[in-house]
Amino acid sequence: MAYERFLPGAQLREVIDHVWLVDSEALPEVRREILIPNGRPGLAVALGDAGTRHDPVSGAEWVNGAAVFGVMTRPQVLGQVGVSSYAGVEFTPWGLASLGLPALVDEVRQLADWMGPETTAGLVAELRSEPFGQARADRLAGFLAARTTTAAAPPIVADAVQAIDELRGQVAVADVVRRCGTSYSTLYRVFRKNVGIGPKQYAEIIRYYHFVGGLLGGPADAAATLSALHGYYDQAHAARDFKRYTGVSATSFLAVQNGIAALMHGRSVQDEPGPDA
Repeated sequence: MAYERFLPGAQLREVIDHVWLVDSEALPEVRREILIPNGRPGLAVALGDAGTRHDPVSGAEWVNGAAVFGVMTRPQVLGQVGVSSYAGVEFTPWGLASLGLPALVDEVRQLADWMGPETTAGLVAELRSEPFGQARADRLAGFLAARTTTAAAPPIVADAVQAIDELRGQVAVADVVRRCGTSYSTLYRVFRKNVGIGPKQYAEIIRYYHFVGGLLGGPADAAATLSALHGYYDQAHAARDFKRYTGVSATSFLAVQNGIAALMHGRSVQDEPGPDA
């Protein structure tokens, strides 16, 4: 299985964190993985056999063919069989506005419904024509750049996201408000308008995201130690949030979280990028 990510050109860095590519051998039977919320909306285009995205809370299921998905506040389950090949984008938390979309939350919009089936089919053909690597990533970035308006985030939103990300969600909203030099009501209103959720919920998602990242590197019984390290009052509170954001226990999660979702988690924008990132 191959997973790589690429920085977009300078003109897109206000709205796109990175472009990512996935290629995998053909899967003879359905493989399911849990995708953890990370505070970022995204886009995914299937170049092989389209899988599915399932919301275990609402029961909604979408074809993971060519779609934009909003910030998640709960897990989604990826299902894949056959040839797994995708090109995608992880936006900044406010990045969907650059494409003329509202701040989506727990919602998926098919590209064919938004841009039309011909444009979507053309994009898939263009991406398939490029080999796995920089050229394919550049082709997707170029497609989006041609459809992107100037949509820099209001400074207080960018500052709040940076403050929360730097501290991995372990920060009080009151401290974020002070850092941004604004009032709570203003920060909440502007943040929610641009990201789709409030700063407190965003911080909870980021904190939990890094908590799960720690579990991916250790045994399930590491939850007690990690709860203290990641700002949880005790193991029970950590376990409650684990079930809230994954829908399963830590043991069950680790039993299935060993494929591409884990790779994407480990190299997410919230982690410190290496020199070759």
